[in-house]
Amino acid sequence: MKSGRFWAWVVFALGAAYFFIPLIATVEFSMRMRRGAYSFDAYQIVLGDERFQATFMYSVVAAIFTIILGVLIVVPAAYWIRLRLPQIRPVVEFITLLP
Repeated sequence: MKSGRFWAWVVFALGAAYFFIPLIATVEFSMRMRRGAYSFDAYQIVLGDERFQATFMYSVVAAIFTIILGVLIVVPAAYWIRLRLPQIRPVVEFITLLP
């Protein structure tokens, strides 16, 4: 039983390293705009750029409209299938699992 627990922790540690090492490297790389010094200069330049702000706001608006459209389509469809067409529920569940 102890051996299984050990291997579970090894797999967990490898998975955590697989996730966190690239994340830490990305943050570290983004803060090294000047040689040998860490700073937020890159973030100040990017976040201060008007084109970035406009593009970011466009992405936010597109995301909000996508969420609203999805809710407006899915909620009535789920309601209709649950109450009016329960016989096709397995088919709809299968379709939702397709990529």
